[in-house]
Amino acid sequence: QVSLSHECTRAIMKLMYCPHCRGMSSVKPCNNYCLNVVKGCLANQADLNTEWKYLMDSLVVVADRIDGPYNVDTVIGTIHMRIAEAISNLQENKDSITAKVFQGCGNPKISTKGSSTEDKKRRGKVALEAKSSAQALEMLVLDAKGNLTALKTYWITLPGSLCSKKVMASSAADDKCWNGMTKGSYLPEVMGDGLANQINNPEVEVDITKPDMTIRQQIMQLKIMTNRLGNANIGNDVDFQDASDDMSGSGSGDSCPDDVCGKRLSKSPSTRQPETHAIPKQSGHGINGASSTSLPSAFLLLLSVAFIAAQHLWR
Repeated sequence: QVSLSHECTRAIMKLMYCPHCRGMSSVKPCNNYCLNVVKGCLANQADLNTEWKYLMDSLVVVADRIDGPYNVDTVIGTIHMRIAEAISNLQENKDSITAKVFQGCGNPKISTKGSSTEDKKRRGKVALEAKSSAQALEMLVLDAKGNLTALKTYWITLPGSLCSKKVMASSAADDKCWNGMTKGSYLPEVMGDGLANQINNPEVEVDITKPDMTIRQQIMQLKIMTNRLGNANIGNDVDFQDASDDMSGSGSGDSCPDDVCGKRLSKSPSTRQPETHAIPKQSGHGINGASSTSLPSAFLLLLSVAFIAAQHLWR
């Protein structure tokens, strides 16, 4: 679902369909060749990695706080111990405490009704449910922390995932793969991650001086979210409004007239309206499979975790 530039679309077509035109339909693209194409096409998205990692680390810290001594279930579950301590303190100082209570409240009416069997059963049931609830929360937190750790490198591992699962590229050591020209080894080195590292990408022409402004705004939103979680973690009050509200008024250029933006002014995607292309598919697979590589559903859980943390750490 990423809007692809003309150069990126051309590179993907060459990667996935040119072998068919050469009578080599069974030859898979070389893995390093595929990586260079996808890294060039997703260069801006890879720049999300740094701030994304900071956000995941912040969420792990919040999860640790919920799983540690500040765990609500742990605090509530120890109330009976604190009540026992209070009773013990009362017994040790019963004379002075009793005198003060009678002086301020008068003599109490003594009830002769004892604890019934139903009351004992009810208390036992509540204790069992509390223990079960604590175990369930602990499992949820552990699951969320595992997913957060796995998601830290999501953006820089995405090209590799796409090449192995969607494009079905060959292994890195394969010398009988499609290298963009014929069947053989792919010799160029694999480019680094991010926009700045695409200056010498041999497969996709990328203008590193024209960053995607939408991605830059998303990077700023990630910074805002991380800052809010950091403040919540140290007990500061935080207004968890939609991060997109902080970016309002920045302007997206959507009001550009069609008679201007519709024309192809230059090769740089930033100087014309982004072109939206149907993503090519091969044997039921295609680059647009990246859109279905959605983040795990635990991301919703971790946001809930952050919210719960904020509410309880302030108190």
